[in-house]
Amino acid sequence: MNHTTLQDDLAYVRDLAEAGQQAPLLGGRFLVLWGVLTTTAYFLHYSITTNMFGWPETAYGWVWGAFLVIGIIGQSLLVYTIRNKPGSNSVGNRAEANVWMAGGFALFAYFGTLIAKSIVTSGPVAGFETSLPIVFAIYGTGLITSGIMSNTKPLTYAGFGAFVMLAAAIWFEGTSAIWGVASLGAFLTVLLPGLILMRNEPQSVV
Repeated sequence: MNHTTLQDDLAYVRDLAEAGQQAPLLGGRFLVLWGVLTTTAYFLHYSITTNMFGWPETAYGWVWGAFLVIGIIGQSLLVYTIRNKPGSNSVGNRAEANVWMAGGFALFAYFGTLIAKSIVTSGPVAGFETSLPIVFAIYGTGLITSGIMSNTKPLTYAGFGAFVMLAAAIWFEGTSAIWGVASLGAFLTVLLPGLILMRNEPQSVV
C-alpha cells in the first residue's frame, strides 16, 4: 500500500464518519405520534373544560385513557419501523433516543405518582393542572439537545419555542385557556418538528 492509497483510504473513512455523524434523525415519527396525541388530548381537555361540546366531566378519563393506550401501542409499533433505517447509531440519533428516554421516564414518574395517589385517596389530587410547565420544560430540553447534537436547527428552534410555551403555561395557569395554549404549543413544538424530521428521513438501507 503506497502513501497515496493510504491517504485515500483515510479520507474515505473520514467521510464515512462525518456522514454518520450528520445522519438524519429517525425520531420524527415518534414526535408525530405524540404530537398528534398530545395536541388532540389537550384540545379535547379544553373543550370539556369550556363545555364546548356539552360532554360530561367523565370524558376527561376517556380522553386521557385513550391517550395512554394509543400512545403505548403506537410507540411499541413505531420502534420496529426504524430497525432497518440507516444512521440509527449516529451521534445525533443516539443522543435523541437517550434524552427522550430520560424525559419519558421523568414524565412517567410524575404522572404515574399522581395517578397512584388519586387512586389511593379516591379523589382528584393537585398536580395535573400544574404539570404543563414541567411538560414543556422536558420538551424543550429534549428538542434542544437533539437539535444541537445532530445540527438540526428546526429542532433547536422548536426547543426554544417550547420554553416560550412554558412561560405561557405559567401565565395562563388556573384558567381554562391554559389547555388551549397547551394544545397549540404541542402542535408547534412537537408535531410540526416531527413532520419536518420525517420528510428528511432516509428511506431504506443503501
